[in-house]
Amino acid sequence: MYLISKLEIALRKLSQISSQRTLQRNTELWTALQDYLKKTESTGCGYIDYACLYETIRKSRPVEVLECGTGVSTLIIAHALRENERETGVTGHVTSMEEHAEWLEMSRQLLPTQYSKYVSFELSHTIEDRYSIFRGVRYAAIPNKAYDFVFVDGPKYESPLDGGATFDFDFIHVLRGAEKPVGCLIDKRLSTVFVLQQLLGTDKVRYSAIAGLGYVQPCTKIDLGTIATSISSSNFAGSLRVFGNSRLSIVENR
Repeated sequence: MYLISKLEIALRKLSQISSQRTLQRNTELWTALQDYLKKTESTGCGYIDYACLYETIRKSRPVEVLECGTGVSTLIIAHALRENERETGVTGHVTSMEEHAEWLEMSRQLLPTQYSKYVSFELSHTIEDRYSIFRGVRYAAIPNKAYDFVFVDGPKYESPLDGGATFDFDFIHVLRGAEKPVGCLIDKRLSTVFVLQQLLGTDKVRYSAIAGLGYVQPCTKIDLGTIATSISSSNFAGSLRVFGNSRLSIVENR
C-alpha cells in the first residue's frame, strides 16, 4: 500500500510536469494564465486540470459550456473557445456559476477583456435536489440553455438543509433535460463521480486517481433514466450471496 501511494505521487508529479509543458507550448494561453495567477486570490486547480480542461474543450468543441465554480478555469475555457472560434467560425460560450459574490466579482474584474464576449457570470445560491434515491446540491439559478459540456469545480456540496455531505447535482440537473449529448469533467469530487457511476455506469463515467479528475462521456437524459428511474430490490439480486458478507451493488434489470 505504501509503495502504491509513493508510485501515485511520483506519477502525479510527472503528469504535472507534462501538463505544464503542454500549456507552455501555447504561448498566448500561458502568458494569460500566468498573469491571472499573479493577481487572483483563488487557489484554483492545477496544471493537470488546466491542461485537461483546455484539451477537452478544444477537441469536443462545445458551443454552450456550464462551469460550476468561477475562477482560473474560466479563463482556460474562454481561451479554448476563442481558439475554436478562430478555426470554425462558431462562437462558443461559457456560463460561469458562483455562489460567493466576492469571488465572482474578483473573477469578473480579472478576466482579460479579450475573453469577455465568451463568458457570462451568474451568481446563485445553492439548493438540495433529488433524483431517484440520491440527493445532492446544485446552483438554484442555472440559466436554461442547451449545454453540451459541464465542468464541475463547485459549489460546496454540503446540504443547505442539514449540512450533510452529499455530491454535486449540477450535471444531473442539466442531463435531466438534455436532448443532445452532454459531456462532463469533474475536479476532485469523488462522491460526485461515485453517484454518476451508479446512475450512468462505469463505461460512461471513470475516475483518474493520478489526474484527480472524473470523466463523463457525452450522455443524454435517456442514459440517466436507464437505471435510476427503476431501482428496486430486484436491482440488487445479482450481488446477494447465501454465505459470507454481501456487498450490494446496483445492477440494471434488462
